Amino acid sequence: MHDHAAEARLKNSAARLSILAAAFLILIKTGTGWLTGSIAVWASLLDSAMDIFASSINYFAVRAASRPPDDDHAYGHGKAESLAGLFQAAVITFSGLFLIREAITRMIYPHPTGSEPLGVATMIVAILVSFALVARLQRVAQLTDSPALSADAVHFASDVWTNGGVLLALALIYFTGWTIVDPIFSIVISIYILSSALSVGRESVDVLMDRRLPPEVDEQIAEIVGRFRGEGVLGFHDLRTRRSGAQKFIDLHLEVERDQTLEQAHANSVRVLRAIEAEIPRSKVQIHTDPA
Repeated sequence: MHDHAAEARLKNSAARLSILAAAFLILIKTGTGWLTGSIAVWASLLDSAMDIFASSINYFAVRAASRPPDDDHAYGHGKAESLAGLFQAAVITFSGLFLIREAITRMIYPHPTGSEPLGVATMIVAILVSFALVARLQRVAQLTDSPALSADAVHFASDVWTNGGVLLALALIYFTGWTIVDPIFSIVISIYILSSALSVGRESVDVLMDRRLPPEVDEQIAEIVGRFRGEGVLGFHDLRTRRSGAQKFIDLHLEVERDQTLEQAHANSVRVLRAIEAEIPRSKVQIHTDPA
């Protein structure tokens, strides 16, 4: 049995932390962007701006998804997290395409950069902050099975790589004077941003379209049902699975021996239901009993 209140507090705390971290990164990157004039730094800044935007959406989505079912939402509000993830993917895609356009313009009309050592120092700080936050978000997302926090972790993980790319670009410009490196790295960062947006968007669509749970879940259910064969359970059919936020919904028809009494068949169904819910975290199981 999971403590839903404790999970909700843990998810809210992680979502708040990601907003604060993104706000801090925006502040230091804004100053660095003005001082260096580097489009790669601005690309990294826009990435962080998208992060705080996404993290803010996630904060409210996580709170909405943790609300219990009501008369109008009998299956709960878990899909709020996936809606947030889909919206984030759309916004991130737009920002990535915008950055590519700006970088191409900079390649046609070169622009000098400056204060590269300051930019390098800023990116080192940004990498350390992003790395620590990713570790925290991934841990909480794994504990709570939260799609929104998992998407947040993807964003900040991309920050580790984008900040590293900016750091390398500024170091190359400082030591070699190759200003063309700046827009090239900006384009590479933008492509990385687009790929992460595609991944988050695909996962969100899968949940919103009620895509079935992975095959391993089917195999686990078959193994659990098989344990009760000696007690009058013959098997199952019409297995349907889906996900809403962190909640997994499992619906199946349980085949029992025809000569069982109604009470025996019901008792078997309850035992199978409890076994599945105990072994598949955050699952809600519905069983229809069919005499074979």
